[in-house]
Amino acid sequence: MSLVLLVEDDAGIGRAIVQGLGGRGLCVRWLRQGAGVLDALVREQMATVILDIGLPDADGLALCRQIRDAGHAMPILMLTARTALDDRLEGFDAGADDYLAKPFAFAELAARVGVLVRRAGQLLPPPITWQGLSIDRAAGTAAWHRTPLALEPRSLALLAELALARGGVVERTALIDRVWGADAVITDNAVDVAVSALRKRLGPCGLAIAAVRGRGFRLTLPE
Repeated sequence: MSLVLLVEDDAGIGRAIVQGLGGRGLCVRWLRQGAGVLDALVREQMATVILDIGLPDADGLALCRQIRDAGHAMPILMLTARTALDDRLEGFDAGADDYLAKPFAFAELAARVGVLVRRAGQLLPPPITWQGLSIDRAAGTAAWHRTPLALEPRSLALLAELALARGGVVERTALIDRVWGADAVITDNAVDVAVSALRKRLGPCGLAIAAVRGRGFRLTLPE
């Protein structure tokens, strides 16, 4: 079932969208404010975000930019009472894929969301397989010879980047760009802590992460 994140503070609109999309086979996570949106996108694989511009604690346009800056590529549908052309253009410039003015007919919202969900299905990254390791980034799961590995999202992202290198070295700077984002301010110590946490998770199955001095890290298989 596709998962949709709804960020809308109006209780009536929120309930109508949750119930209506639920009746069309979509699962909706509903947040009434901007706080928690980025965390929700890290915890769960969202097919689409429905984002209200006028939130009580955040500007929807700024939040849309933050979502894109964090590296999330799922389609975003902006909801707003602003209908001027300049307002719509500003929404697209912020990273939105579609724009729907309030008040709106639910049938139109559902149709637009359906298009975006289908588009998101085409954007999902393919599974990664290497030797006995398999990683499904879309589902947020990993396994070693079909035995599930319990990994939190950051560790899963780290493992995916190392696995894509097929035993080759992943430069430290490249790892930061791909896992934390090109604009993230991350210290070497923070990277080392994250890699160390992943090492502990992989230890029981024999997978290891070797540090290559002055360069980065590489994933090694059990001997």
